[in-house]
Amino acid sequence: MIYKAILGNKYIINDFIEKVELRLEHNIVLPADIYKYDRNTVIVDTPLLYKVGQPVSIGGYPEGGKNFRMLELSITDFPVLENSYISEVVYDSTDIWYLKPSIESILNDTTEKIPKPKQELMVIKNSNKGE
Repeated sequence: MIYKAILGNKYIINDFIEKVELRLEHNIVLPADIYKYDRNTVIVDTPLLYKVGQPVSIGGYPEGGKNFRMLELSITDFPVLENSYISEVVYDSTDIWYLKPSIESILNDTTEKIPKPKQELMVIKNSNKGE
């Protein structure tokens, strides 16, 4: 699954200089790759399923003014900032009809839904002649 998450619009998220972790309630590390999309939005690529509207919280520290060094994105029911949530499913891995887009195409807003190649099944009938 690939999601977009809005981060509350209080801070300007600085470019990532190290891996940003996905966590559950700021404790348990979850499998994911997180990418900065814009100053207030991230892309989350994870095998985990979440609903649009799932609250999130950011962990890190301020770096002067409105700048923020983000170290983690946490799935939580108690976000620190209002309007911090998963806003969109960019790619649904349970959809068997479309290929997964590249992260680069998502970050560049050039994503298109590409249908998976059709696969045809060949049926071989068993012949019982001559028995």
